[in-house]
This record gives sequence, C-alpha cells and structure tokens, in this order.
Amino acid sequence: MPTGDPKTVAPERRLVGDLLGRLTLDVDAIGVVLGRDVANRPVLLRLFRPEPVTVTFVGDWWTAQVLLFRCLGHGARVAVEAVHGVNPAAAGTIATMAHWLALDRAAGGAGDRVWRSAYPGGDEPADPTRPLLRLRDVGLHGPERRRPTRAWETQLTVLPRLTPAGVPVLASADVVLVQRLTQPEAALVGSALDLPRESWSPVSAMHNEMVAAFGGGSARYVWLTPTRFERHLFG
Repeated sequence: MPTGDPKTVAPERRLVGDLLGRLTLDVDAIGVVLGRDVANRPVLLRLFRPEPVTVTFVGDWWTAQVLLFRCLGHGARVAVEAVHGVNPAAAGTIATMAHWLALDRAAGGAGDRVWRSAYPGGDEPADPTRPLLRLRDVGLHGPERRRPTRAWETQLTVLPRLTPAGVPVLASADVVLVQRLTQPEAALVGSALDLPRESWSPVSAMHNEMVAAFGGGSARYVWLTPTRFERHLFG
C-alpha cells in the first residue's frame, strides 16, 4: 500500500464554516457524487459530458480511491496509466499500477471495470451510460500535454502533492480537485487558476475529509462524507 498519512497532505488548520458557505462552484443536478456541502446538501459534479473533460486531483491515496470508486458507481470504466513496481514516494506518484488495478475487484469487476490503458488506441469507445475515465498517475510533472478527444471521455491526472512542475497540469484542466495543501501549494493553485485569494486560501485549512473543487473561475468546498461501504473498503 502507498505509505504516509492516509487522509492528509498538509498540517491541519481550522476553516471557518461561514466562509465555506460563501464559496461556490456551479454543479449539475446529474453527476458524480462528490460529497456534501456545509448545509449537508449533496454536491454532484458533472465529470462526464458530451465533450471531453480534463480533471486534475492533488491529494492522497485514500481520497483518490473514494473518488475513483464514485466514478465507477456512476457507471464509468477506468483505463489506468501508472508506474510498475516502483515505490510511489520515489516515483512521485500516488500509487502503483497494481494498486489501481486492485480497485477493479472492489467494484465487482473481472478486469472489465479498471484496466491497464491501451492509449492512444485499443480502449472501447465511451457513451453516456458507460463513460471512460483515463486515470494518469505518472509523477509530479503530470502526463505529456495531451487531452482526450472523444465524447464522454474524461482524463483524470492525480498528483500526490503540488510542485511548480505540476502547475501546467492544473492550469490546463477543466476541473481541479484538491485536498488540504500547504500554504505555498495553495498559492500555486491560486496562481495556476488565476483565482482571488479568498477562493484558494481556505485550501490550507480544510478538514482531512474535505476536497476543494475549482472550475470556471469559482470554487466549492465539500465534505466527502464516505459511506459505510467506502469506510469498509478504504478505512
């Protein structure tokens, strides 16, 4: 298993609840369940669309599993590009290929829900009922600058922490999801996305089980609120 604190990437600080309520990101009534807002209302994010989408996540293995599991629950299939047999800490990745592929069984698959990517060709085409998530866990620099080109196909780049090398991956994403970060990392998010300070500064004060979602120049701070089954699977 990947090492380190399973639910944090930065020292915990206090986020004022009133501030949470004032930060918003447009979400859809139909989408992947991201969590709940400060008023305990479900937050659904439309990660799969008729046009290709790029998403960047900065955080840990526990949260990455929860997010991926929720995409699978939405009907998505997952094609993975990741390192083989290399310690994630040394590779600058969240996990190894073996870790990601193990989630296929958790989703009730038989190698048909989560598999090793055949990019740039070979993966089945996506559609609204069976969207495709291309998960790329390739290091702190992120993948080469290429975007998905097909409808109902989403590229998810995952980073264990944010460095200047990863800023271009954030800047080019349609949606950015982050866990609690250090203040310097949070400032990199603000710079990459050209956000006002009040939008990104709470990132360094979030609770362990929160994520911030950025897109379209706005933000949403969300409690993941894992289900009992997710707790059973991922701790």
